[in-house]
Amino acid sequence: MPEALELDLDLPSGPADNDNITDWCLEQFHAHYGDHITKDDIWEYLYGVMHAPDWRERYKHDLQRNLPRVPLAPDFEAFRAAGRALMDLHVNYETVDEYPVPCLVDGQPDEGDADDPSAYRIEKKMRWAKEGKETNRSVLEINNRCKLVDIPDEAHDYTVSGRTPLDWAIDSLRFKLDKPSGITDDPNGWHDWADEPFNLIRHLRRLITVSVETARIVKSLPPSL
Repeated sequence: MPEALELDLDLPSGPADNDNITDWCLEQFHAHYGDHITKDDIWEYLYGVMHAPDWRERYKHDLQRNLPRVPLAPDFEAFRAAGRALMDLHVNYETVDEYPVPCLVDGQPDEGDADDPSAYRIEKKMRWAKEGKETNRSVLEINNRCKLVDIPDEAHDYTVSGRTPLDWAIDSLRFKLDKPSGITDDPNGWHDWADEPFNLIRHLRRLITVSVETARIVKSLPPSL
C-alpha cells in the first residue's frame, strides 16, 4: 500500500482567500512527487482520490465517523486530472451540456415547442416508469403527458449519499402542501423554468450528463492504494 498522509487543512479565519492546504502538506507532496506540485494541484488530486472506488471501499467506515487517510497514489496526474474534470462537472452542473435523451409529450418527440407549456410542469411528483411491478429507470415521467426516455444505465451509477442526482431531483422538485399552514411549495415557480417551463427538461438532462460523465471518469481511475 502506498504511503499515506493524515489530511491536514487550514481552516479559514476570515473572509480573505485561503488555500486550505498547509505548507507541511505541500512539503509531503513535494517530497514524494516533486516540487512542481501546487496547492491547487493537491486539491484537485484529493477530489479525484475521494471518488476512487478502492479508496472509498477501504475507508467506508472512516467516512462515516472520522477523517480517512489520504494515499500518495502511484499516478498523481491521473487523479489530479480526474479531480479537475469532476470539479468542473459538479460545480458547473447547471451549465454543462444536456445529455441527448428524448423528451416525449403525448407520445411525440418534443423540444419545447408544445402548444401548452403546462406539458412540462410538475404536477405531483416525478416518478420512474413502471412495467407491471418492475421499475423502469430508463424512463422518467415528469407528469402524465411528459417523460424522458432512453436514460442510460450509467446515469444510475453515480450517487450522492445513496441517491443519484435524478433521485435527488425527484425528491426535491415536487409539489408539497403543508396542511396546518396552508403553504404550498410549488417547484414550477423555482429557478429559470418558472418563465420557460422546458428549462426543467434541460435541467434534468444536465443532471444525466453529470451522472454519466462522473461514472465514466471514476471508471477510468487507476488504483489509488
